Amino acid sequence: MGRFFLLTGWKHVTCLLKSTRHSRCLIFIDATYKLRGRVKKRLVVSFLFLLALALPRPVIPQESQRTLLLEVILTTYDVIRTETLVYFRVFSNGSAEAHSMREVDFRTLALKTASISLGELATLNEFLSSSKVQHLDPKYERYWGNKDFGQTWQVTILQADSQKSIALENFQPFLARTKKKPYPAELERLGCFVWELRTKVTGEPLERNYVAGCRELGY
Repeated sequence: MGRFFLLTGWKHVTCLLKSTRHSRCLIFIDATYKLRGRVKKRLVVSFLFLLALALPRPVIPQESQRTLLLEVILTTYDVIRTETLVYFRVFSNGSAEAHSMREVDFRTLALKTASISLGELATLNEFLSSSKVQHLDPKYERYWGNKDFGQTWQVTILQADSQKSIALENFQPFLARTKKKPYPAELERLGCFVWELRTKVTGEPLERNYVAGCRELGY
């Protein structure tokens, strides 16, 4: 439908609504008909309604579409309690979030949020989509002492239409190397990605200086 305009006079209206595309009158009123009071008001309202239908709808900016890229849920346990927190989560648009590990109050638990850089996002995405990561085992289990306490990383990786889940029981890659039971290199690097990006998102130090250890390993 073309654009429209209103032709009016002080007393009479010959063409109330005209199409600029077809150059013809869509609503015609006899020139002797006087627009007065309520009649004139109704015609104006009708014109505005038709105009609203003809005009294109404004584009309302929406939040960038995002899908989950990587998620690590941390569960710590002992003989008394079990606690579960979002250790790290990042989305396809670079937004990331994590729970604090320094001041945990489950009554007012809130996620800390930030955005990682485009370069970090591209590097992470390339790593997660690699065939070696996609072929990692679904579970890696280690016990370094008492089995009454420990922690589990539940890792979820989404790539295109595929989803991969990895459970890491007591994930300690540096200790595993000293015990001559190393993890696959891709798993070590995954942990290093998580630790480094989590530090940037939360702004708080890790439980240990894992980032420095990763750099020593060349990650």
